[in-house]
Amino acid sequence: MKNNKILDLSHMELQLEAYFSSITPQKNGFGVSKLQVKDYRDLLFKLESLLNVCILALDNQNSANHSHIPEPDVNIQAVLELAAQLIPFPEAEFLDEVRERKLGER
Repeated sequence: MKNNKILDLSHMELQLEAYFSSITPQKNGFGVSKLQVKDYRDLLFKLESLLNVCILALDNQNSANHSHIPEPDVNIQAVLELAAQLIPFPEAEFLDEVRERKLGER
């Protein structure tokens, strides 16, 4: 059985502006420069979708036309799949929960 540990952050003084500056609050969610996202999870889902579109784009007739790299489409697909696996969704959920709790303490 998985041992779920609880992290008590109530004793910590977190300056939200210092730690949560990658995405900024907007009227309907959060924004990254000009990209609108609801929260960290939404940002990562959009990033994953971008990588998935790149992987799907490799499924065309011209993707293997590179003279110096054997099977470039295989190399590109492998790297994009790895990048998609590196997206830290559980950490994003944790960051969203920390932000929500800290904002609730204000």
